[in-house]
Amino acid sequence: MFDEFNIRKSFNNAPSPTQTVLLQELERFNILIRTMKSTIIELKRALNGEIGMNSDLDALANSFFNGFLPPGWASKAPPTEKNLVNWIKHFERRN
Repeated sequence: MFDEFNIRKSFNNAPSPTQTVLLQELERFNILIRTMKSTIIELKRALNGEIGMNSDLDALANSFFNGFLPPGWASKAPPTEKNLVNWIKHFERRN
């Protein structure tokens, strides 16, 4: 997760247009990271039998199994045609 508060605070004055775009991208990236983390944790719990499997978790598991970008992640990420492996590589480079 990116520390948006301290990054915003590090700008002396009102942010420039470029800095504003950076802050917007960091906010979007944090939303995506939060979603990825929480859904993976929930899927692990469901696979361990701690919670019930719902349709979203089932779609996540099927996406992982078939190598596709999960729909819940795709809705929070920039549009792409990449498979899951290539999307993760791109995600890591972008990070």
